[in-house]
Amino acid sequence: MRRTGRAAAVSLGLALACTAVLGGSARAATPVVTQEADRAEVGTDDTFILTVRAVDAPSGSSIQLPDNPAIETISTSRGMQSSIQFDGSGPRVRQIATLTVRMRATKAGKLVLAPAELHSSSGVVKSAPLTLTVKPGHVADSKPQQRRNDPFGGLNPFGQDDDNPFDAFTRRQAPSDRDLFIRTELDKREVFQGEQVTLSTWIYARVDLSRVDAVTQPKLDGFWTEDAESPKELTGETRMLDGVPYRAYMLKRLALFPVKAGTREIGAVEADITTGFLFAGRREHRASQPLTLKVKPLPPGAPSGFQPSSVGSWTLTTELTSPRVELGTPVTLRVTVDGRGNVKDLVVPRPALPPALRLYDPSTVDKVSVSRGRVQGRRAQEYLVLAQQTGTFEIPSLDLPYFDPETKRYEHARSEAITFTVVPGPGSAPMAVAPGAMPEPSARNVLNASALRPLRVQAVLDRPSPPWRQPWFVTLLLAPPMIFAGVVVSSVVRKARSRADPRTELRRRAQRARTRLSELARRTEPIADAPFCAEVDGAVRDFLSARLGTNVTGLTREALEARLAEAGGAPPGVQARLTRVQDACDEVRFAPGAARLDRAALLADAEAVLDGWEAA
Repeated sequence: MRRTGRAAAVSLGLALACTAVLGGSARAATPVVTQEADRAEVGTDDTFILTVRAVDAPSGSSIQLPDNPAIETISTSRGMQSSIQFDGSGPRVRQIATLTVRMRATKAGKLVLAPAELHSSSGVVKSAPLTLTVKPGHVADSKPQQRRNDPFGGLNPFGQDDDNPFDAFTRRQAPSDRDLFIRTELDKREVFQGEQVTLSTWIYARVDLSRVDAVTQPKLDGFWTEDAESPKELTGETRMLDGVPYRAYMLKRLALFPVKAGTREIGAVEADITTGFLFAGRREHRASQPLTLKVKPLPPGAPSGFQPSSVGSWTLTTELTSPRVELGTPVTLRVTVDGRGNVKDLVVPRPALPPALRLYDPSTVDKVSVSRGRVQGRRAQEYLVLAQQTGTFEIPSLDLPYFDPETKRYEHARSEAITFTVVPGPGSAPMAVAPGAMPEPSARNVLNASALRPLRVQAVLDRPSPPWRQPWFVTLLLAPPMIFAGVVVSSVVRKARSRADPRTELRRRAQRARTRLSELARRTEPIADAPFCAEVDGAVRDFLSARLGTNVTGLTREALEARLAEAGGAPPGVQARLTRVQDACDEVRFAPGAARLDRAALLADAEAVLDGWEAA
């Protein structure tokens, strides 16, 4: 059964809209700004919703709230509503701009919210201030949550349409800011410069979510960022907020390392969230609250060699691939820093080696991981060390000064000194060392030519002569252009001879005509009479064009006979054969099917024309 109430409602809405557009003239009205909170008494652990409305807001205007250090903004959303009102001057459309902000008070006492402001090109319109009472902890809401102003109690006044399969989906209302919002959290509100702070972005929902799109992260100027966690799919967990259970979905978790001291602002995270499934889905835009982070400077008294990026907790180790090497054989020195902090920005101390050891530039390998939201890992640098002489050498201990934010003190990570020995290799000339005497690196076997094995047996390289000095190179170089020139000259000579000798050209064209007739005689594929006669007539006329020295293709029989008469006529016996060829071709062309074509006789007559003319 189809309900008629819905159609009546649609008609009534259209009538009201037309009346408002046609009968009501747009007249400027003074905007009115109001603000109200959903609770008059809140706790420091509770959240409340502040709603600001601007009635008759002009186009291009915006609602703004003054800064208040006593409150924390959790989420914001903006909207625009339209309504039709009737008064003595007729109906008119009223625009109502709304700003909904979810807040939390940070300290107990009397909270005074400054007037909200509507900024437009005509000026600023303010609302009245609002006063709330804030108590420590959690305060139960004195009034139960009211259903939205709905005179029908959330039911369709016109009933359900049994014939509409999507009627159940269209009855779903848009989720409110209490049911769906984005919240960003910092694990610390105050950190040292270079200390990690974790920024987590969550979606709190009391409705079903299907997807999240167009996630916009804030600009994080003044931070070194590392991705700590990025879920591949929406996985919810139950969280309580103000005594209300929510499904919380993590969007992203970032590890931030501030590089400068001072107060840092972290902007809002925005996203488009689709609620529901299939036809019941709704796309909602939500934005989180901005955050403020206080970055303290590092305390004075930093030790020598300290780098601002060395904030965290570190250990330092050094090792050689071999404690004993031969002269001329390189060895690898590995310097490794392990710990917790900004691994990728860490400056590893460079080893200071004796002059007898040559140190090459290092290669760096980083391995970063995240454990319980904290960035940790390892940075390893490998140096290639080549000894220039024999002896026993010591690589001094390395020192990495760093600042530990947990102990709030400067600490040192030190490695142990390494001793390794360089012995003469094969072919070197070792020198005797007095018993008990420590050899001096600068006075021992210096790496020179006598201590090196030669790379080649002969001092002079026996290189073959280059190819351009070989006697055959000139001949090979000139052969291609000479061959090309000979081909071009022979082609030009052949063309000149063919143009200079008309008999040769006549024989060639006669041979081409004979070839066409021979191909027709040998042809095994079926062919109609019309194309067969056209090929025979074409071959004969091509031959005549060569004999007469002019093109006869396309001439009528009378014009062809006139040309033959001008050239002295056809040889005896040839004219009759030529006439039979022309008669047979004309009969097939103009009277197809009138008589059976004797193809063998036609080919014989055509060949006789060519033979008779050549014999004459």
